[in-house]
Amino acid sequence: MSPCCCGILLAVLVIVFAWLPVSWAHIALTVVGVLLVVKSLFGACCCKTMCETMCKKKDEPSQPE
Repeated sequence: MSPCCCGILLAVLVIVFAWLPVSWAHIALTVVGVLLVVKSLFGACCCKTMCETMCKKKDEPSQPE
């Protein structure tokens, strides 16, 4: 199973918003949390084409030109 790029981004956003000293950080954490719940309920990557492109480039051997 390859990592999902959007899942990694959401996790980073949780960490960033948890440490930001702004009044709206709790709202941002709630929104990111809801997105994580929705993503986990569907069990699919929300950025499937981007992840497939990245994984495809990583898995293909480089061809000499």
